Amino acid sequence: MASPHAIQVHCDGAMDYDTKQTGGNGFTIDFPDSLDKEPIHKSIRNDKQGIHRLEMISIIEAMEELLAVSKQEPALLRQAAGIEIYTDRIKVTDEELANPYAIRNWRKNGWKNHEDKAIKDSDLLDKIDKTRLKLTKIVSGPVTIGYKRRKHNRVADKLAKVGKTTTNRGKKIYKEKQRRVIRRKYDGAEINYPKVSAKTTFSVRVYAWEPVSNQFEVCFEICSGNFKKNIIKTIVKSSEKKILHRGHCYIIKISRVFKHHVQMTVQKEIICTSD
Repeated sequence: MASPHAIQVHCDGAMDYDTKQTGGNGFTIDFPDSLDKEPIHKSIRNDKQGIHRLEMISIIEAMEELLAVSKQEPALLRQAAGIEIYTDRIKVTDEELANPYAIRNWRKNGWKNHEDKAIKDSDLLDKIDKTRLKLTKIVSGPVTIGYKRRKHNRVADKLAKVGKTTTNRGKKIYKEKQRRVIRRKYDGAEINYPKVSAKTTFSVRVYAWEPVSNQFEVCFEICSGNFKKNIIKTIVKSSEKKILHRGHCYIIKISRVFKHHVQMTVQKEIICTSD
């Protein structure tokens, strides 16, 4: 439950699936009544990032706005009982942002996890951790990042959509996301990985890939069976990625299941169905 004595921040990102990956960030900052300060609403433009990164960038932009407020009014934030930051994209708060110790462990480990896989968006995770640490030194309470459903984030959502058309562009500190994506056939969510069994085969269609360090994350949509329309992801070497073409369909066999992706082998390429 939100604390009436903490600063409340709501963040969101919005993106058009065009060739520019036109993107916008939006955030609201609401101060406790005791601080007697007007809310802050902002829209910012950031292209070629992808929706996941846009959500993270919105968090960074909001935290940096609070640092700027603190420079102008040094005593203000110290009167707040913490800062509560919310996003409506649950994967953003899944482990990496909710637990700053995880970020610091990945940094010590060269931005690799316990499976020796490269951590996605490590540049933004690094920035979030360092900016949050700065805020903790100037506020009387914790700085938390959590999830709230979209209905609690409506104003930030509207601001993010405005951000796609604004001339107020973000700082040139975010590297462009080198993701290649085509329109999906379905609109299903990402698969629940604990429900996937090793040795299971799927017919899938490649719709996106992106480099992650010296590897690639490849995104499939499942085309048949009980998990039809769901997304499933794998991490492959560059040599393996060369045979996985966007818009092409394959039979894959799962060899190992991880928390957010699977290890798989390609059995054969097939003709995509028209449904």
